[in-house]
Amino acid sequence: MHNFSFGEKEKNKLSDWLKEHNKTCSFADIGNQGAIGGRISYIFTPTGIGCVVEVKCACGEKVDITDYGDW
Repeated sequence: MHNFSFGEKEKNKLSDWLKEHNKTCSFADIGNQGAIGGRISYIFTPTGIGCVVEVKCACGEKVDITDYGDW
């Protein structure tokens, strides 16, 4: 079993992206998130040298928040 987590730089990148993305995303309204949420997906892809971290919105936009400097 793997535990995936964000580093501080990744949290900051995510926060900055969400602030900008929410200004134009049609799914940003509380009413458009579905019955159980799920608007934001977190995708962790382990590699031989580190873990790629992507965040995807239900609208289709996504961002790579990986801290490659931590590899």
